[in-house]
Amino acid sequence: MEPFNFILVPQGQEYRAVLRGLRPINSSTIKVLPIPIGSQYLTVYLKKWLDSEIVNSKSSIRVLVLGLCGSLSPNLEVGDIVIYQNCLPLLSDNSDQDTENNIAVSWDNDLTLALYQKLVSSHLVRGLTTNRVITTAIEKQRLGQLYPVEVVDMEGLILLNSLKEAGIKAAMVRVVSDTSSQDLPDLSTAIDQNGLLKIFPLIKVLLQHPVKGLKLISSGLKSLAVLQQLTQKLQYSLVFRNRVSP
Repeated sequence: MEPFNFILVPQGQEYRAVLRGLRPINSSTIKVLPIPIGSQYLTVYLKKWLDSEIVNSKSSIRVLVLGLCGSLSPNLEVGDIVIYQNCLPLLSDNSDQDTENNIAVSWDNDLTLALYQKLVSSHLVRGLTTNRVITTAIEKQRLGQLYPVEVVDMEGLILLNSLKEAGIKAAMVRVVSDTSSQDLPDLSTAIDQNGLLKIFPLIKVLLQHPVKGLKLISSGLKSLAVLQQLTQKLQYSLVFRNRVSP
């Protein structure tokens, strides 16, 4: 497969984990870009990036999206590596559309299968994109039953639609950071309008929910370590070009 020349990853700890995985390489033709955490600002960011000279000057672009996701399936555990086949939107509660007939948007099939062959312990999954953090195990399990999906995130479909519209081939690989039976503290108040996770509001939320917070920290650290290792593995299997720079 042709190597990727851009990596998009949510800013913050996920972005830093990817950079640590690429640390042995100093500078290069591949760019690692920190994107806003699932927010309306992501659409604005992508439009600006897709209109930029660095994108328009390239004759061929392949994008790899990396990051974390939540599980909606009892078959996926924290630290599992998943490769997305497609993404679905979360329908509003008053929508007349049947969730089973909800139209999925697919990632590039050739890139997806090539990654699946390289990452032999990974899982091919279908993803649900939401505009908020799904915090309770009850809702996770309900969504897993309502939709033909196994994982959830807040950026996938936004990225996929924007990249497809621009004619760019892309694939997405994520690491499961919380299980379908795990309750999470509501982090929405810690994410600002630019899609950035703010440290002090985050600490406040974790202190208000110590049990959920400690479990989130534990599962988060494990999944970030796997994300770093995943990036190293992809780097050494020549999925990326020879040199990398943030």
